[in-house]
Amino acid sequence: MPVVTPTPVQIAEAETALGKEYKEFKKAMESARRQKKIANRLKKLRLSLKIPIIPAKIYKSGIIQNQEHNLTKLPHEVRAMIFKALPLNADRAALALTCKSQAATYEQLKAEKNKKDYDHLVPKRSVRTHRLQILVRLRDSVPPNYRLCYTCLQFIDTEHVDNKGAWGGDPMEVQGLKASKAAMVESPRCPLCVAAARLETAKHKGTYKKYLALADRCSFKK
Repeated sequence: MPVVTPTPVQIAEAETALGKEYKEFKKAMESARRQKKIANRLKKLRLSLKIPIIPAKIYKSGIIQNQEHNLTKLPHEVRAMIFKALPLNADRAALALTCKSQAATYEQLKAEKNKKDYDHLVPKRSVRTHRLQILVRLRDSVPPNYRLCYTCLQFIDTEHVDNKGAWGGDPMEVQGLKASKAAMVESPRCPLCVAAARLETAKHKGTYKKYLALADRCSFKK
């Protein structure tokens, strides 16, 4: 069968059609990805809340930059006493993230089998407020285009196409690094959480279940 060479006109038309299909496909994928994220919020799929772990390769590599800081110069036993006096894992993790020496102390204490000498009971599990208490402490360290959502407890990239839209909540509710259950209700929440809350109001409709089922059929795993 002879090979037919396309004419310049046919090539131009094909290139135009390809560009159009690509744009439509990209738009559909962006919409599906956004809807998938909203559906995950409706299904209450949350990040796994575990005790934070700082890999040894982080605090054992390089040098400690703030060796002259008074807190860093304290003996290990004293630093351990400070950690043991903190009531929450969130507080201990926040202190551990300040420098490598604190991180080493934090991980060493977690490895101890006998933790009865803690001044306060070690929480048996991490709850959502514990995660929030860590995130509010990190807020000043993240890039300016990331904003903390108090509902899904994530730093949201405000420049990403999936996250476009108006934020909900009252920023005044988080003055002074407030981190409580009340703050998670009244404080800023991302456009995806706002959209999820709006759709959840209509969960009595059959379309609601169809919406979630359709989202389950979408997979963006690489």
